[in-house]
Amino acid sequence: MLLGRSTEHDHLVEEFDRMAEVYDAFVRPFSTPIFEEALEELGGWLPRDARVLDTGCGAGRELQRVLRLVPDGEVVGVDLSAGMINAAYRDARAHGLRNCAFFQADVGELPAAFTGAFDLVYNSLAHHHYPDPPAATREAFRALRPGGIYAVIDPGPEWFTRMSAPLAKWSDPGWISFHTPDQFRSLFIDAGFARAGSLELLPGFNLNAAQKRE
Repeated sequence: MLLGRSTEHDHLVEEFDRMAEVYDAFVRPFSTPIFEEALEELGGWLPRDARVLDTGCGAGRELQRVLRLVPDGEVVGVDLSAGMINAAYRDARAHGLRNCAFFQADVGELPAAFTGAFDLVYNSLAHHHYPDPPAATREAFRALRPGGIYAVIDPGPEWFTRMSAPLAKWSDPGWISFHTPDQFRSLFIDAGFARAGSLELLPGFNLNAAQKRE
């Protein structure tokens, strides 16, 4: 689920390549209830034919949940780890899911073909791995159609990020930083989004969202 390229991160990407499916099993117990709560909100933003981009799809578990909400649309997953992309592709095909695609790409430099292609861009528990959040936010903005929404599910309240950052730095090799709701709002507005806000999920986690002007 690691995204963003640097010398240090190239080594970490190799680690994620090797542990792709094991990593998914490790994070699933705590990530599943967080994403389920976020999905209740995201579902209301998605018509059946929506095109959706997951910027940090990992092994694709959350992507498959979104995919079922857009049976006439498409979900595209990107991740910098080839191992994660391969695992996501294999699992989607094993479940008979066809209206999805997977690309190895840096969220800070998405393919040119993604420009204006998506109704929703989201990531779940991946944003704290981004080494250049402003670049990633600008790329999400570019990939959205007018009126499209960018949604980030991540630790957020100031009290939680202050307490958990030392543990995250010690336990997560790809962790870089958490953002508070105010910091997310600044990221979104600076990237050009017309409006932004934050919704509390389970304690310590937020759904941060912004909309591109129509």
